[in-house]
Amino acid sequence: MVERRPPDRGQLPTPGSSIYLLGIAGAGMAGLARLLSEEGYLVAGSDLLITPEARRLESRGIRIVAPDDMAAATDAGLVVHTSAAPLDHPVLHGARQAGVPVLKRAQAMGALLNDRRLVAISGTHGKTTVTAMTARVAEAGGLDPMVLVGGRVEEWDGNARVGGGVAIAEADEYDRSFLELDPSLAVVTSVEPEHLECYDGPAHLQSSFREFARRAAGRDGILACAEGPGALSVVEGLGSVATYGLDPAADYRVEVVTRHGTMQTCHFESGEASFSFDLGAPGDHNAQNAGAALAVGLRLGLDPEGLAEALAGFSGVDRRLQLLGDRGGRVILDDYAHHPTEVQVSVAAVREAWPGRTLAAVFQPHLYSRTRQMGVEFAAALAAADVALVLPIYPAREAPIPGVTAQLITDAARGRVAASTAAAVPAWVDGLPADSVVLFMGAGDITSLAHEVAEGKGASGVAV
Repeated sequence: MVERRPPDRGQLPTPGSSIYLLGIAGAGMAGLARLLSEEGYLVAGSDLLITPEARRLESRGIRIVAPDDMAAATDAGLVVHTSAAPLDHPVLHGARQAGVPVLKRAQAMGALLNDRRLVAISGTHGKTTVTAMTARVAEAGGLDPMVLVGGRVEEWDGNARVGGGVAIAEADEYDRSFLELDPSLAVVTSVEPEHLECYDGPAHLQSSFREFARRAAGRDGILACAEGPGALSVVEGLGSVATYGLDPAADYRVEVVTRHGTMQTCHFESGEASFSFDLGAPGDHNAQNAGAALAVGLRLGLDPEGLAEALAGFSGVDRRLQLLGDRGGRVILDDYAHHPTEVQVSVAAVREAWPGRTLAAVFQPHLYSRTRQMGVEFAAALAAADVALVLPIYPAREAPIPGVTAQLITDAARGRVAASTAAAVPAWVDGLPADSVVLFMGAGDITSLAHEVAEGKGASGVAV
């Protein structure tokens, strides 16, 4: 198999040129817009839905134009688009007709970052949190990182950090995007069947992860999670591999010492360092994620003594067990879990953080294809909650598949999980015991419902 050559700066126009981003309001595109603007480009873009993050871009001098404003694209030095944009999109067609180069977001991201010392964090689970934690460690060590991550970080008021030092990026397997990156240090958290619509089956997914990780061999190396599903098999036989995690045999080991609410005290151990640290995020999986970030810090040459305090103030990334508030004493959490393993881990983390309290889960399946493939596994993961609801499927980029509904999950759960609608959820929450913890999960628009419930509103937005 011939590996693709990652893009470089030669594929970007000279600073001062205009760059147009199609789909600028998306999480990944908004972060890229911010970094390109900081590099001296005149950035403009459009989207069908303008998010608050896109409005924040305007405050930084980035233009948001109408979706049918062809001039902004045809006069640009480069047009960048999301993988979700069809190749025959009028803006892309017009740009090509005008001779304007066109790149996917992942290609533009690689062209921007690949000339730096690049830490790229991959995996079907956990990569967003590990990326944000790694950025926190690098900041504490004075590395002034440039960062792109798939979730909003409060301290940055967005999902990108401008910096002049090492680059740290979330490496997404969707559409094989991570193969546009050329990491000097590659992290692999886990490799499970996911986004198989972009691959010729699980073996192709695994070989792509291996191709990504191999690029870091002989440089700063590869870090693989010792207990991350599929991670070790993907990097087996590659050079410069080290392991991290809760496994006592890992090269970089983390042990949870005490838990107190959303805070944990942990101990980190390796051949280079031994120290205890506080972590502002709950769950074994977050202790594991912290092990990856601290291992990266040591690999980058940071002083172990400076790492102990790096994660004490880490409060997570938006939509990763994000504490929204309470409703009549009931704790409301918002989480991005959209794969059975992620649902299982998030439920377990809530159990650990709030032991003895009623755990109520509200889940919105994401994609018809994923629900069809993993309905039984979703049912098993949700059944670990005390009570659980499943909302209708959020279709995202897919057309409906005949016979595929949320009922696949409720049927498999055999009475442990009930079907519901968004409109019915606020009243259902109000009927829960007053000490309940309510965990909203999904990659769709369920986050809006979670915020409405936390704010004491009904699903219609009317206060209750």
